Amino acid sequence: MSMRSSARFRSTITGAAVCSALALGSVLAGPGTAVASAETGQSATSISAASCNVIYRKSTNYEGWTANYSWAWNINVARGATGDRVREIQCLLIFKGYGVGAVDGDFGINTDAAVRSFQANRGLDDDGVVGANTWRKLRVRD
Repeated sequence: MSMRSSARFRSTITGAAVCSALALGSVLAGPGTAVASAETGQSATSISAASCNVIYRKSTNYEGWTANYSWAWNINVARGATGDRVREIQCLLIFKGYGVGAVDGDFGINTDAAVRSFQANRGLDDDGVVGANTWRKLRVRD
């Protein structure tokens, strides 16, 4: 086996082991639970939570956690808002350990409370508005 083939084989086996560990972790954790995976240095890191699949995406012009509902980084989102940006916020909050209730795209009382708690714990102004600083903290690796 050549060195190149050997490296490819190791990479394949390692990838299979990571996938198996993720699958086992998801089964053991149960539905609706965030499950962390090993970092692979690629955009393959993913976390499942309810209707969320949070991945760490790294590309030419983007690097950060996303649930693939929205790529927003600097758009203000606050209580009363609805839609995919809110779903993105809800998924990222769940991923970071903050309960929001249902991932329903409705920025209601539960999402507002989770945002304020997240902001306070990260040293941000806990105003309940997801603006540029809050987006940044939601998307970066801790």
